[in-house]
Amino acid sequence: MSRLLKLAVISFVILFLIVTSIGLLFPSTVRVSRAISISAPYDTVYNYLNNVTHWKQWMDGADSTTIKLISTKTAGTGTVIKIGTGNVSIIHNTADSILTEWKSEQGNIQTSGFYLVTDSIHKITTVQWYFEQHIGWYPWERFGSMANDKVLGPVMEQSLDKLKKILE
Repeated sequence: MSRLLKLAVISFVILFLIVTSIGLLFPSTVRVSRAISISAPYDTVYNYLNNVTHWKQWMDGADSTTIKLISTKTAGTGTVIKIGTGNVSIIHNTADSILTEWKSEQGNIQTSGFYLVTDSIHKITTVQWYFEQHIGWYPWERFGSMANDKVLGPVMEQSLDKLKKILE
């Protein structure tokens, strides 16, 4: 019986090491990105992205979730809101980008950002929205990260389509 138990433990350790080694071949940072061109002035598009009071109008999921303002600001760096059970902070903004940090109730952090490129002649603004997550070495985190694009991608596309419909 002890021989069988010893074989099971050794097999488990070897299997764990193999799965961990394969998981370490995956990247430690995962980025999901979507972009859309909107026929609207740059300032209008930037305001809808930088001001959290507008998020409920276009961001998928935020329209059915309670958004609670935590900070005194509603736009720009230092703005903090609670969406569902997590917190979202605008941690940096420039003339052509907005960087946010999404922190879940469990403490998981994802960085998200918007890049804006404008074509002032044709009054078209291109918005690129991305989510970036740093993954630990645990095999279940590495293998689970493969689903990020399938989970976040469609939600991001629907949100950007909704933003486009509102602004055009």
